[in-house]
Order: sequence, then C-alpha cells, then structure tokens
Amino acid sequence: MRVTVGIPAYNEEHNILHLLRSIEGSAGSLVSEIIVSDDSSDGTPFLIEQFAKKSPIPVVHFHHAKRRGAAAAWNEIFQRASGDTIVLYDADTLPEKGCTARLAAGVSGNVALCASNSQPVRTRGVAGRASAFISNWLRVVRKARLSQYTVMGRGLAIDSAAARRITIPHDMIAIDLYLQCAVMEMGLDVAYNDDAVVYFRPAESMQDLASQVLRAVNGHRQVKEHVERLGVGLPLHVAIAQTARTVLLDPIGAASVAIGYSPLPYYRSRLAGTNSALWHTAASSKSLGMM
Repeated sequence: MRVTVGIPAYNEEHNILHLLRSIEGSAGSLVSEIIVSDDSSDGTPFLIEQFAKKSPIPVVHFHHAKRRGAAAAWNEIFQRASGDTIVLYDADTLPEKGCTARLAAGVSGNVALCASNSQPVRTRGVAGRASAFISNWLRVVRKARLSQYTVMGRGLAIDSAAARRITIPHDMIAIDLYLQCAVMEMGLDVAYNDDAVVYFRPAESMQDLASQVLRAVNGHRQVKEHVERLGVGLPLHVAIAQTARTVLLDPIGAASVAIGYSPLPYYRSRLAGTNSALWHTAASSKSLGMM
C-alpha cells in the first residue's frame, strides 16, 4: 500500500518542520510522498523547500501566492496524490508515533475514511482547560457512536479513489464534516481509531476559543441538511449522557467551558471571519515547538 501524506499550510513557519520531521522519522518507510498545499506568505515555503532537498521521502510542494482556504488545499491534495491512501494532517499538529500507519490501516474494505483521536497538549488557563474538556467530550462521543462529530480535520485517512470523486466547495468551513458526509453519500463507511493520536495546541485566549467555537457552529450549520439526510446527528440523550460522564471526569474543565462560552454573544458581533472559510488565525494555538 502506498500512502500519501497531505498537509494544507498557511503561515506555519513555527510548526511545519516539526510535522515534516515527525512524519519522516516515524512513518518514513510507509509514506511514498508528502504533498504540501501551501498558501503562506511567511517563511513556510522556504522551510519546506529546504526540507525537501534532504528528505528521503519525495516532497511535492504547491505554493500559491494568494490564500485560498483549507478546502482548496484538500481538493488539490486529493487530485494530485499518487498513493492508494491519503493521510491528512493539519500543519500545526504532531501525530503520535504509529499514527500514520494506524490511520492508513483503518482504510480497508468498505471503510473509506478513518478519523483520528486529536488530543490537546499544554492546556493552560480557562481557554486551555475548556479546550481539553471539549476534546475529552468529543472522544467519548466518537467512541460511543458515529455522529457529526466523528471526523476531525487535524488528522484523518481517506481512500484515494474516493477522495478524487469529491470536490469540497471553497466556501465550506467544516470541511471535515463535509468530507464525512460525502463519503457516506457514496455508500462507503467511516471509522474512528482511538489509538491514532494527533496532538494539537489548544487556544489559550478567550478570543481564540470564541473564534473556534463560533466557526464550528457556523460550519456545522452549512452541512446541516447532509447530516439530517444521513441520520448521523448525535441524539440528545447520548449527548446528555456523555456530557454528564465528562463532567464527572473533569469538573474543572466543565466550569472552564461555562466561563469560556459566556462571552460568545459579545464576540459574535466583534470577531471577523467566523462565518468564512478564510477565518481569523488563532495565534495562541500556533506553536507546537515545545513538543
């Protein structure tokens, strides 16, 4: 099996080398190529090109002078990939050793899309603790059943043949949920692998947390009809049960969510880009160098 690792990148000069080196060091024998679809205006393109010169893994770098959004990057990767399976990582994440292999192995038979277990690191302050609580809640929900919360764009694997049949609209915010629905509408299955861990740094400021939450709400609203038609909406009784379970495990995180969500009405009218595919970049979650 040939595996293409695809990375959408936008101004990730503090993170891109960490991810590339991680892939090279832990999954080099499995990966046949790395494709970076890059809209950066900082030092990211230079770092990618320098890495490509020395890496034993072929690195294909598509640089665009204008920011196009993550949907355009995924579409480009889908059409350009030569591997049998595509593993996608956000540029500001770090996959745990073995994650790429676990994700790729999850795509087999009728399963065309395999979701990862994204886990926060360095959860500090109210916003960080709230992000950790949300991640824990998402994890128990994903383990419980398939829903609109199963697939997270920070790390996933998709069958290349299925991916080539999908074009994500450029104005789509929740591109991971759109992808899940598109795969299911083909009659193919979606799986979750709890052992495929991808680390990310959560928001540390209230503004960045609010931006992420509002963007997620607006993004899910775009795909609401698909979710309803496929019947993958999370039932209310499951949501309540898993929320109660997560509160018992992390009461401080639950309190942090309550505090973090309270200023959402204030930020709703003041934050730009929460209803756009070209959103405000959360600066407080943009460095994984400490890993």
